[in-house]
Amino acid sequence: MNGRRMVVGRRPVAVHRAARASGLDGADGADEIRRLMARQARIALSTVAMVVALLVGLPLLTAPGDWLWVTLALQPVWMALAVVQLRRAERAERRP
Repeated sequence: MNGRRMVVGRRPVAVHRAARASGLDGADGADEIRRLMARQARIALSTVAMVVALLVGLPLLTAPGDWLWVTLALQPVWMALAVVQLRRAERAERRP
């Protein structure tokens, strides 16, 4: 490096155009983004609650020797929860 720095003083044009085209430019857009982030946080926290319930509840319900079953049975559940989480987050983004 030769020690030169570049300072950008404004948003890139493409980002500005995309925000304006999506209607998220200005104060109303900031409020909408905050609502979307809050909605997605609630969705994520509910998914985390399900994961914690499975991690704590399933071992309590099984015998001590059944750890292999618990380990193998949880993998499809994790994948299903990930798909559900993704679909709920995408649905929240599409909701007006």
